[in-house]
Amino acid sequence: MKIMSWNVASIRARMEALKKVLSTWNPDIVMLQEIKATDEQFPFLDLKSLGFHAYISGQKAYNGVALLSKDPLSNVITALPGFVEDADVQARFIEGQTESGAHVICVYVPNGNPPMKDPADTSRLAYKLKWMAALTVHIQGLLKAGVPVILGGDFNVIERDGDVYNPDLYRDNALMVPSVRAKFADLNALALHNTIRALHPENGLYSFWDFQMGAWRRNHGMLLDHLFVSDDLKAHVADAGILKEVRGWEKTSDHVPIWCELK
Repeated sequence: MKIMSWNVASIRARMEALKKVLSTWNPDIVMLQEIKATDEQFPFLDLKSLGFHAYISGQKAYNGVALLSKDPLSNVITALPGFVEDADVQARFIEGQTESGAHVICVYVPNGNPPMKDPADTSRLAYKLKWMAALTVHIQGLLKAGVPVILGGDFNVIERDGDVYNPDLYRDNALMVPSVRAKFADLNALALHNTIRALHPENGLYSFWDFQMGAWRRNHGMLLDHLFVSDDLKAHVADAGILKEVRGWEKTSDHVPIWCELK
């Protein structure tokens, strides 16, 4: 089974690139983030013609996550259990169960940085920390129940200094502040195996290059995307990686797909 995760930065803008990714690497399950589409706008029929069942938690113009699977998924939920929204609901979580009983979970963790017009506003950071804490509690509950878990997505965390081209520029950024790193460490402390990190521990391994300031050309990247499996699946991980070449395509996302393969 090949599992892939990709922040597409608008499914409608990246549909041709997505088709190329699917035909070239032939994944069995795909997690998509930042689809920026409602049910009415999502290309269900196009994906069905490519052999995929699609399940989404959509939102107009912002956020949104989806699961694509060659085999049907069951027990799909589209809200993070235990997390109560204070205001407008943000589509950042989707979970489905495979025929073998594994829970596939796709997340788009909040960015957490303040609005440009009010840099002193910490409400978005507080929301991010609360969301990450709820995610950890949910995953912990599944693991305690003996449920195999496959967790992937855009975590919006620079976990280590070597995961960004210039860490000193991001010390005060919500991707990297100590409170966010601590919440990510709580998740990592669970019985989870980071598939890409385990096989590629080197610094300078990136999954995101901003559209601005020639970031791709200058290799000014960050590692924001991860794929975890529960420890009971660890022995089945055959390979994992990052499809860096996709960032060089025309009309592609600022993120690239990441993947792992289970024997």
